[in-house]
Amino acid sequence: MLNKYLAQGATFVMLMATAALTSSFRAHTGKDNPGGTYLHKISSPAGQTTVEYNADKTIRKIVQQRKTENAAYNDVQLPVYENGRLVKTLFADDAQAATGDLNAAFTYEGDRISSISYYRNNAVYACDSLVYNDAGKLAVRRQFTQNAAGLLVSSGYQQYTWDQEGNVTQMDNYGKQPGYSRFVVTSSISYTYDKRQNPQQLLPELAYILDPNPANMSAHNVLTESLSSPHSSRVITSTYTYAYNADKFPVRATFTSGLDAGTVKLEWVKL
Repeated sequence: MLNKYLAQGATFVMLMATAALTSSFRAHTGKDNPGGTYLHKISSPAGQTTVEYNADKTIRKIVQQRKTENAAYNDVQLPVYENGRLVKTLFADDAQAATGDLNAAFTYEGDRISSISYYRNNAVYACDSLVYNDAGKLAVRRQFTQNAAGLLVSSGYQQYTWDQEGNVTQMDNYGKQPGYSRFVVTSSISYTYDKRQNPQQLLPELAYILDPNPANMSAHNVLTESLSSPHSSRVITSTYTYAYNADKFPVRATFTSGLDAGTVKLEWVKL
């Protein structure tokens, strides 16, 4: 299920660049790294998203501010933790809200999130099922959406290819096409990386709260993502540039879309 808060070029649906989905979820993995940075702000012409943190570096609130010609709007997500791990998120439209409506719930198998259920009016309308490979890396994300009869049916899936350095090199998107009885590849995205540390590895739950971004599951920071389709010879390549701190973690980045040359600015901070 592509969450409405995510935007990252071919994998950015709106204006959110997201954080990493790691192969196993532990709420405090790496949070004591003194040189690590944490995603703070995402800015684009369409609006701005800020991430607020608790004293223990868990996520307190994510506020997306959207602007139109006539008004400004807030979309707020409030994570809920139990026994040190993320169990659900609440949704509100007031940036000062302390509670809200149920937005998503997380099911675990051991220490890994196995499924994410998405809610509207306290009823499930979509679900993601997560499958891991023998190395504990995310291999397949299956998506289920509600049909006209109110049943959750399979609507597609993503399949991930990893290299030996712990980076996702390709994500293949499968969906339904007229004339086919099975899911077929509708698009693929390949990735290249730098050799610096991906800061989102310090905060794996952020990807679950937003939307799993395969580039940012990786050990390093993505430099390019190239979108291709079996129905076109055109390859659309989007790029990232970074500024790093002395500990080689990003503090700023610019994403430039290969589709329309639009840009998204990202900022990280030390906590």
